[in-house]
Amino acid sequence: MVSWRGVYFVCTLFLGSFFGSIFMLGPFLPFMFVSPSWYRWMTDRIVATWLTLPVALLELVFGAKVVITGDGFIPGERSVIIMNHRTRLDWMFLWNCLLRYSYLRLEKICLKSSLKAVPGFGWAMQVAAFIFIHRKWEEDKSHFEAMLDYFCDIKEPLQLLIFPEGTDLTENTKARSHEFAEKNALEKYEYVLHPRTTGFTFIVHRLREGQGQNDVSPY
Repeated sequence: MVSWRGVYFVCTLFLGSFFGSIFMLGPFLPFMFVSPSWYRWMTDRIVATWLTLPVALLELVFGAKVVITGDGFIPGERSVIIMNHRTRLDWMFLWNCLLRYSYLRLEKICLKSSLKAVPGFGWAMQVAAFIFIHRKWEEDKSHFEAMLDYFCDIKEPLQLLIFPEGTDLTENTKARSHEFAEKNALEKYEYVLHPRTTGFTFIVHRLREGQGQNDVSPY
């Protein structure tokens, strides 16, 4: 059964991202070539302002309640945020957390490349400098290097969200995870998938190199 609240949620986000990309983010694109750091400063704040919309909808329309425990982020420090991927939309709830304990403008997400072609959402994520990958390390390594070096060059204390499992949890992906476990004599998991560590270790190492000191924290 289709929920009217779900339809309202999707339509509101789509229309907001579609027209926001054109009329709020579009005019600033030329500044990308004039001053990358100033362009990043402006567009990140515009995107962060828009992100308060899904936060408000999740809490006010759907009644989502967010409970946060543990240590907070350290201001000015680059962070790698690690999340399991139980559903296709679980990453949205992180915005509710970051709004209260960090800055929405600092978060960047590592996600599959096909999403950047989605009208509205994809345009905004490209302007926000999210990192799009093909999930093939031979193709993704150079792109990771370029994006991470870019953030280091403009001295951006980004908070990069990655999903080490590589995809969301479904019966098919769990079956592939079990096959991987059998081949490598590993334990089979029921509620998470076996993670991929190559990207994570590369990201942490590259950010530490760019920072010049070991102050990149995984969360």
